[in-house]
Amino acid sequence: MTLAYTIKDLSFAYTVEPVLRISELEIGRGEIVGLVGPNGSGKTTLLHILAFLETPQRGEITFFGRPVRQTDLVTVRRRVALLLQSPYLFHESVLSNILWGMHLRGVKPAKARQAALKALDLVGLQGFGHRYARSLSGGESQRVALARALALEPSVLLLDEPFSHMDRQAVQQTEEIVNRLCCDNGVTVVFTTHAIEKVHVVAHRLIHLWQGRMVPTGPENLFKGVLKNKGTLFDTGNILVQLENPAARGDYIVIDPSGIGIQLDGTGETPPNTYSGTVKGLSQENERVRVVIDVGEDVTAFLAAGDPISGALRLGMHVTVAVGPYAISVL
Repeated sequence: MTLAYTIKDLSFAYTVEPVLRISELEIGRGEIVGLVGPNGSGKTTLLHILAFLETPQRGEITFFGRPVRQTDLVTVRRRVALLLQSPYLFHESVLSNILWGMHLRGVKPAKARQAALKALDLVGLQGFGHRYARSLSGGESQRVALARALALEPSVLLLDEPFSHMDRQAVQQTEEIVNRLCCDNGVTVVFTTHAIEKVHVVAHRLIHLWQGRMVPTGPENLFKGVLKNKGTLFDTGNILVQLENPAARGDYIVIDPSGIGIQLDGTGETPPNTYSGTVKGLSQENERVRVVIDVGEDVTAFLAAGDPISGALRLGMHVTVAVGPYAISVL
């Protein structure tokens, strides 16, 4: 697979304390990657670095096989389009807003106009070219900004919360655009979102960020605590978690929901990291069921929608939870 980005040993700070620390990250050409994490986790900062608008204090970024240096920034920026959550539109017509970027790049007027109209058609805003851009709704403004980005024919499209102001039809249309760009043109797309259900619909892969670091899973099963017994146990204050490999240090533990098994009867052997608990949350997300079990901590597990156990679960039911050894990471 051709790689769009390779990042190694990256550290970025606005002041003294790093807000983003990534040891290694690869993003493929034509890949759709979703960035998820709470506010302040570093999602937007990472987008700005991928757009080459921010320069990390430490680390190496390779872009389509070539290390990026300060002298390359203008060139690589032209291959990347960044769509912000609240895009700025000029006090001009929609068409003028889309033509602006191509004018800066020296695209001939006739070719630029053709590309602008094609981009408007792609985002479902045919006939909007003459409208005053600042009079549009939030969702329409985002689609104009998306058209402005698409008209530049980027190799990489970066989207910050692209679905936040769109209605259902516009969201579906944007999802189709993203898939078409990747499948037909090999465009790499990286987007941030708080709507976790959208990540599973659109993205090929998820990257979870927490406090500026990539973590193996989302923040559902992230617990603060202390290491004990020479680093073989992690105590959250409510549950004890036995570690497969002793840890030298760490203040948090994260448990991958996909590595959690649920038993209805609780009979048989009780291997390490097995807990009794009560079902306190059930919800379906596309083809899977999210189950929240109170075992002293609220632990989240995911089951396939067709799994017989998921169909048998009820709120308040007593169950047994078993955590696989490789589902546990210490941070």
